[in-house]
Amino acid sequence: MKILPKLLATLALLAFPPEADAHDSERHAGAIMIEKAWARKTSRTVSAAAYMSVKNTGHETDELLDAESPIARTTMIHRSYEEDGIMKMDHMEAIALSPGETVDFAPGGFHIMLMGLEKPLEKGDVFPVTLTFQHAGKVQVIVEVSGMMGPQ
Repeated sequence: MKILPKLLATLALLAFPPEADAHDSERHAGAIMIEKAWARKTSRTVSAAAYMSVKNTGHETDELLDAESPIARTTMIHRSYEEDGIMKMDHMEAIALSPGETVDFAPGGFHIMLMGLEKPLEKGDVFPVTLTFQHAGKVQVIVEVSGMMGPQ
């Protein structure tokens, strides 16, 4: 029975797939595609922001409703903007994504705010953020910590 060892080896490979590169991986939930999730390293700060690209590939509008992460006491969806020469930040209850629309979470704009961090974020660290969408449901994104200038 030479087929049995081959079958067992194949099953073992399927049971333990190789891990994907966190920054280059795409995550899908329904019609929502999330990619390029990253955060800046921190020093002694107790807050950080996560950035990513979120695309609605479907035929109906969906909404990002919530974000959570085990590395922070509080996780919220925020938007930074400039008003009268002053940078401000608002908490967003939801972000609508029209069919075909991509929303880039980037410095100076939308971001996932992580407050009350357990420890500083170091370059090369990875951590999960779970995003909740109205239609697509929950999707866990792996965020890679980059240098202060972001991914290179």
